[in-house]
Amino acid sequence: MNSESYRISREEERARPAERAPADPGASGAQVAVEQTPAELWEQGIEQGELRLSRRPTAAAATGLVGGFDVMVGVAVSSVLAGALSSVMPLTLASTLGALVFGVGFVLITLGRSELFTENFLIPVGAVLEQRGSFWRLPTLWIPTLVANVVGMVVIALILAQSTVLDRSALIAAGHTADILAHRTTLAAFFSAVLAGMVMTLWTWLGLAVRTDVGRILVALAIGFTIAAPKMDHVIVGTGELLFGVLGGHTQATWGEIGENFVVALAGNLIGGTLFVTLSRFVQARTDT
Repeated sequence: MNSESYRISREEERARPAERAPADPGASGAQVAVEQTPAELWEQGIEQGELRLSRRPTAAAATGLVGGFDVMVGVAVSSVLAGALSSVMPLTLASTLGALVFGVGFVLITLGRSELFTENFLIPVGAVLEQRGSFWRLPTLWIPTLVANVVGMVVIALILAQSTVLDRSALIAAGHTADILAHRTTLAAFFSAVLAGMVMTLWTWLGLAVRTDVGRILVALAIGFTIAAPKMDHVIVGTGELLFGVLGGHTQATWGEIGENFVVALAGNLIGGTLFVTLSRFVQARTDT
């Protein structure tokens, strides 16, 4: 094989999607996954980012609405478990254990292909950084998704807060979570929001790397627990928890505090997701060539 043919062969190999190859040529059942480099994952994400930037606002709103529904399912099951456990242990510990099932909402988002506002940081912003999409397309993606997320959460929170839909202990647990979010100082809420933006954008990156639905489910559960256990200030999750707490009537949080928390969380999530994670992955991909 001459040098030119070898070069083309290598380029075709790198361009080919990750496959599964036998670990041992003599063993027909044994297989191992071919790992993708950061640069290959980044390119895969950019291609998806181009598609998202071309999406119509109505399509973004539709997936965002369902994403709001899904998040509130996670809030509900987490509150139910925390409320049930609170009868045999302190509410703080019960709330932490309840966070183990919060990721159910993220599993629904993953398998159902709905979206949260913060899922649109890494991929579409990456496409803009690579000059494969217009910066001015970001608001037409972000705004409908964010608004629809909130509308979806309000609808489900109104249903969950109705008397006897859930056990009273679940409403008390939801109020406990709302109190924690509402009573943070502005600076503490902002720092928590930065971390939440980083974690949620990392979820997007991991979604590019994981190849199986089982793997995606496990990642969604892990990210859900990471967000819910320390009560990270995520603009969608936190707003949903505050809405449920206030509507359920077992919190000292107010509607004004929901609005204030929303603004602080939005700013922190944007910084954590775009500056800390997206830019670092951009640099990583550029240096991995």
